[in-house]
Amino acid sequence: MTGLLMVVDAAIGWLVQTILGSFFTEQIEAWACEIGLAEDVEKLKFEMRNVEMVLAAAEGRRIENKPLARSLDDLKELLYDSEDVMDELDYHRLQQQIEEGKGCSAPSGVNPEGSYVSSSAPSSAYELVCSATSQMTSWASCSRKRKREEEGPAQSTMLTSEIKHDISQRINRIVKGLCTIGSSVQRVLQLEVSRPTATSLESQNISNNARLTTSVPVEVKMYGRESERDKIIELLTEGGSSDLNVLPVVGIGGVGKTTLARFVCKDQRIRDHFDLQMWVCVSTDFNEVRITREILEHVCENRQEYENISNFNVLQKNLLKNIKNKRFLLVLDDMWEDKDRNGWIKLLAPLKGNQASGCMILATIRMNSVAKMIQTMDEVRLSGLNEKEFWLLFKACAFGNKNYEGDPGLQSIGKQIVKALKGCPLAAQRVGALLNTSVSDKHWRAVRDKWRSLQQDANDILPVLKLSYDYLPVYLQRCFSYCSLFLEDKRLHGKELVPAWVSQNFVQCEDPTMKLEETGQRYLDRLVDLCFFQKVGSRYVMHDLMHELAGKVSSNECATVHGLKHEEIRPSVRHLSIITTAFDKDKAGSFPIEKFDEILQKIGPLQKLRTLMLFGQSSIHLLGSLRTLCKKAKCLRFLRIYVTDADISSIHSSLNPYHLHYLKCIHDVIINRSLYRGYNNAVFPQASTRFYHLLVLNIGISGNFSVPTDMHNLINLRHLLSHWKVHQAIACVGNMTSLQELSFKVRNGGSFEIRELQSLNELVLLEISQLENVKTKEEASGARLLDKEYLETLSLSWQITARAFKQRQQRMCWKVFNHIRTSKL
Repeated sequence: MTGLLMVVDAAIGWLVQTILGSFFTEQIEAWACEIGLAEDVEKLKFEMRNVEMVLAAAEGRRIENKPLARSLDDLKELLYDSEDVMDELDYHRLQQQIEEGKGCSAPSGVNPEGSYVSSSAPSSAYELVCSATSQMTSWASCSRKRKREEEGPAQSTMLTSEIKHDISQRINRIVKGLCTIGSSVQRVLQLEVSRPTATSLESQNISNNARLTTSVPVEVKMYGRESERDKIIELLTEGGSSDLNVLPVVGIGGVGKTTLARFVCKDQRIRDHFDLQMWVCVSTDFNEVRITREILEHVCENRQEYENISNFNVLQKNLLKNIKNKRFLLVLDDMWEDKDRNGWIKLLAPLKGNQASGCMILATIRMNSVAKMIQTMDEVRLSGLNEKEFWLLFKACAFGNKNYEGDPGLQSIGKQIVKALKGCPLAAQRVGALLNTSVSDKHWRAVRDKWRSLQQDANDILPVLKLSYDYLPVYLQRCFSYCSLFLEDKRLHGKELVPAWVSQNFVQCEDPTMKLEETGQRYLDRLVDLCFFQKVGSRYVMHDLMHELAGKVSSNECATVHGLKHEEIRPSVRHLSIITTAFDKDKAGSFPIEKFDEILQKIGPLQKLRTLMLFGQSSIHLLGSLRTLCKKAKCLRFLRIYVTDADISSIHSSLNPYHLHYLKCIHDVIINRSLYRGYNNAVFPQASTRFYHLLVLNIGISGNFSVPTDMHNLINLRHLLSHWKVHQAIACVGNMTSLQELSFKVRNGGSFEIRELQSLNELVLLEISQLENVKTKEEASGARLLDKEYLETLSLSWQITARAFKQRQQRMCWKVFNHIRTSKL
């Protein structure tokens, strides 16, 4: 255990509990007994229970014994191995279930597009479907269960002796290791002096304004920056020069540069002076093409003008056309890069070509070298807030009221803490949120004393943020630290974050009535409340310092390859992201394959990787390297890549299907546009139908795939993010009982009839089309819509030409469906 981790890690005990709860279920244990592995599984369960007890007794103790720390690291590795082998065992259970015919196979000769036979009496189709959902029904006379009963019991395939032997050997090796290390850890811990430390905090709601990284302020008040604000506004508005001027605002991270810039933009004097305001978050990756695109988002009403343009010259011409003769203010927030002066000059070219006078760029910067490179005016330098204003800000965060004059004891402790925070607004916000969780003398003294034990540089607030992290429950720590893999300043959708956490088994439902997605969203909401995330519209971002903290606390398990500027990757790393756009192209303008492969060869833990994320369109040039990565990474649970149609099958065939839970395999539409014109019906890889553990499959909405007839084997799939035609082409979709969203087209064929919907009771969104193909009341009742208690959005459609008739039937349906528990019909 290295870096910021200083106590017996509660995450190890949490990992044990998660594995025990997820894999040692009655279902898996019964199957282990059936195939002759019950004794092995029981031994593993017993040793994990012992480890759980040892860790529960040791949790929170300081580690000053380096061999003990190494043993705990070894213990964590064994626990991950335990999770892998039990996950593989469960995969074989699912495989046997499917191969024995407990699933459904599409009837031979059925066209995935179906036969569009019109009803001879379209009026009855409306009435049948509507009336069938007005009451609870138990119709299932045409179910696949009856078919199995008629055909007789299927033959069990069981596991091969080779697979059983391999699993048994691995389990026994793990059991032996757990026994040895668990015993040694227990003996050593009995000799250690107990030093209780705060490791977790009871879940409580904390109300704090999240800081946004856009131009729209969410803070009710800006503390102590009025003079700086007025000075900046004066500098921005007094210049009538025809030249483009750049005003840097310089200060350390967390001092309030972004907040000040937002309040400058909000000021009426700025709004009156400039015709156009634009805001771009630059961050550590200065990319003139990306920045130009984001500027165009502000000035172009029609996204089609630039959305599919990859040529930088064309983008710049579009920008110049759209800003011509407009006095603008461009805010470049959080600039870091000081090495690429040529990129800076290129970015400015169209901006300087504008003929309006008084155009300005306001840049927030940490590094003096960046300010010197770009400035045309003297910088405005920010330091910490003065004592009076900082105390008001701190009280607003810690007590919820800047004018609080209550408990003098708490105020005294608060002033001691404030003195150490050196006027940093972000530190006041984070520590204030932590103190606000329990406004008690005991809690505040514990936070103060804990903070004093941290070594802190004069300009470093990471220890302060780490203190807030330490007080998170373990499951929130895991979710937060995992997000270090995503790009800094990237706006993430909750529907992307939460499934990523679910794929790693971070989300555990204590309430059986709640969905995993609901529990995960609660985790995310809590992290927003505690200011670890900021909510911007419907998306979520991390402040750059919080992203840096996530990288620090996850450095044992998470790593990012950012071009050639990456740090050494530790052998314990299990989650990896690669920013391919950060690699400088060679002289011919091509991606540096050789340099990329050299880096991959230095990555030791590929075979244990659980997460692989590739960011950047250039990844489509890396097919050979990607295949190598995927073949070696046998434990992958999460994969995010961009590929061409031609590469999809190759990549999917390279993947080990045992553990994959989340697959985001998106086409590069811009680069592959010509391919789409002549190849609009790509074949979806057959290999993907073996991913029985898959929870999320994201193939984008750009392609129209031909779907394998056994796509329904993905019986655990919860989210299929694809073109709606992919949904509608899945035969026997009724097997996929975990689906949350579905577009279903009713057809005259056994694998596409409306009865396929009867068991899909997890659906939140359902679209049903071509209802004119429903012939009888009994057939319509097979949908069992009233059984779908989670359904929020329901869409029904018929292909009817008579307008008056259609309106009459829609009114009738509304009366019948009005009682269905949906938020949108």
